[in-house]
Amino acid sequence: MAEENSGEIVEIEDNSKSATSSRDGGETKDVYVAVGKDDLDVLKWVLDHAVEPETRVFLVHVFPPIHYITTPVGKLSTNQLSQEQLRPYIQEKNARRRNVLQKYINLCSQVKVAVDTILIESDFTAKAILELIPVLNITSLVMGTKRLPSSRLLKRGLGKGEFVQKNAPNFCEIVIVWNGKKVVDRQHIIGLQPSSSASSSQKPEISKNAERNFFECVCFSGKFN
Repeated sequence: MAEENSGEIVEIEDNSKSATSSRDGGETKDVYVAVGKDDLDVLKWVLDHAVEPETRVFLVHVFPPIHYITTPVGKLSTNQLSQEQLRPYIQEKNARRRNVLQKYINLCSQVKVAVDTILIESDFTAKAILELIPVLNITSLVMGTKRLPSSRLLKRGLGKGEFVQKNAPNFCEIVIVWNGKKVVDRQHIIGLQPSSSASSSQKPEISKNAERNFFECVCFSGKFN
């Protein structure tokens, strides 16, 4: 598995360190940020509160596999089409993904913060991020939530960020950001009044093969052309 960064290929080993990693002899602090289509407020919070000199930001983007495509005759399974037929559709999806991620990369570049991207193909965002944590030994992860974690909304279950926060290994610090503000816990956002507590859920087991599986499917790309 390799990481592409402005023409430089850096091999990422299974025991790669996240908190302090060495590149060109210098020590860096890595902060991982989960981003979707509209998480600029999350990245802005990171750049304002979690970035120090020599910090390197990793943008983690999980996108779903292509199962069906829309055609003039209706939806067709990708299994029914050849690679040649799928290629234009895949290229269009890739272009849209590049456009989404480019705005985050530009924001980091504006404040002169080193940035890389990690692309993961999965139908299950929270599970994919959870399994990535021990693979890359992630010690600092920031995720956004679109729901105000009030007692009314908590009854609907955990959001993706809250689920990852609840089930992440102890060595990884998870920060949840809502509307540009840090969520101290599930009931309290800095600057807002705390709400009632919610019940906890049991921590699921993570497959022992998670590390092997992720190094087969994770795509690392440091710069889009």
